Amino acid sequence: MKLAGNSRRSRSYRGYLRKNDERHFYVEALKKAGHEYEALSREEAPAYWLLLEENRDDRKETGRKMLAWKCNQLASRADDIAAEKNARFESIKVKLLEMGWDEKDFPMANKDFKDLVLKDQKLTPKIWQNIKPKLEPFLETHRADRLAEEKVTREWNRRLAITEFYRQVGRQIVDLPFDHPWLNKFLPGMGKVFAVPSVKLLLENDTETVTDDQWTEVAPEVRLIVSKWWRDSLRQLLLGSAEKSGTAPSDGTNEGGAQGRASEETETEEAIASSIVALRARLSSGTSAFYCQASWCSRRVWWFPDLIRHGASQHSCYTMEELSTHFRTPQPECQELIKRALKDLGVDHETVKLSDTLINDQNQKHNLCTRCDEKIATYMNFNELILHYLDVQKWFDDVTQAVRTSPDGCYPSRAVNSELPKIVNDHDWMSRDAPLVRQDDEVTKEAILKLQRDFKKEGLSDPLCDTKGIGGEDFEKHPWREVQKCCLLCPKAFAPRPNGIRKIALHIRSK
Repeated sequence: MKLAGNSRRSRSYRGYLRKNDERHFYVEALKKAGHEYEALSREEAPAYWLLLEENRDDRKETGRKMLAWKCNQLASRADDIAAEKNARFESIKVKLLEMGWDEKDFPMANKDFKDLVLKDQKLTPKIWQNIKPKLEPFLETHRADRLAEEKVTREWNRRLAITEFYRQVGRQIVDLPFDHPWLNKFLPGMGKVFAVPSVKLLLENDTETVTDDQWTEVAPEVRLIVSKWWRDSLRQLLLGSAEKSGTAPSDGTNEGGAQGRASEETETEEAIASSIVALRARLSSGTSAFYCQASWCSRRVWWFPDLIRHGASQHSCYTMEELSTHFRTPQPECQELIKRALKDLGVDHETVKLSDTLINDQNQKHNLCTRCDEKIATYMNFNELILHYLDVQKWFDDVTQAVRTSPDGCYPSRAVNSELPKIVNDHDWMSRDAPLVRQDDEVTKEAILKLQRDFKKEGLSDPLCDTKGIGGEDFEKHPWREVQKCCLLCPKAFAPRPNGIRKIALHIRSK
């Protein structure tokens, strides 16, 4: 029976003993065991085999214990070395502290310094005299770097404290009814604040931070800067409507030309606060609307101060200049539209405020446009109603301009010298005195919605409508199966979307 054979392992395998890069066996012992095994009878062989296994297990157990003992010895020696290094370091630390150094001055991240202080060698007077001049350059360099970093950190802490105080002042003066993470960007830049002499001196004082008492001394100057900025920003929002209506923002501070500007430079914070109150009162009026110029916005008509939140959230407007550019004040005709709509709803436009439910609640959709046919009109909130009239007016103006400048391009298939179709603005709120809107209760609203559902069903029975496959309530689930018609009387590219024949008929009669 063969007990062992030649075996080769990869040179990269490190788990076995090797001799001349070959697996090392106790060849003589193996040969002896083999000869003894072969000399035994069949009955004696199993007992001899068990004896070999016991000897093997004994050797393994002995080897394990020897390895554990060796590891314990090494660990004990490592602990001794660590204790010696720590004792040496503590001795050096005591001497350095007596010399006036601080433990913060120890550059423990420096390898050369660590090699000098962390050795498993007892610190003797002779060794100390030898390493002392070697340690001092490391300590001096690290102390200088540390002090410079601490100075920068203290200055940064003072900047952060001043910035936080400044933002608190800004939010108090602006006094918006909502919070937004980007509102701080609307305030004047910190460079303007740090340029104030008293704030600049506060920043240059090498203190850990800025206390409440220190800020209280310089806060009035900062409040004056923010108050003037906020007053001018509110003026800018009103400037567009003032130019279009021919009136200036009436806050009592913009008269007198150069004399007025000189008085502004010397006016007090109380006077500026009074101007802000007057300007906010005008902006809080229900007629002070603003028009978002982004065509993709779902809501286009906004009021102050919600337009600030909308501009920051949806259009990345982070300054009042960007906000004034993105939002334009509607034409005076739009203000007249708002007044007319409020009057039809029984609300006084001079006393209505943005906080009123009529304007503020976007979920209150009880307003019905009286210029649209009841069969196709939709219930809207006040914002959607104003935008509805503005969109119709814009469509009419664009169509009129297109036909005036290029009738052949608008009607390429018309006969030569034929009369152009006449287009009217059925939503004109300036030249017609008819009501613009009405507000229905739930009973009336349900009756109108039923009328519209019946109108859709009647359209399906029209001979010009293909109703194949549509029955009962199915038209509400699959309205696209109704044949769609186009208006051929509208100029090219200005016609409404294809729709049912009855809706197109209403469009033709109204336009």
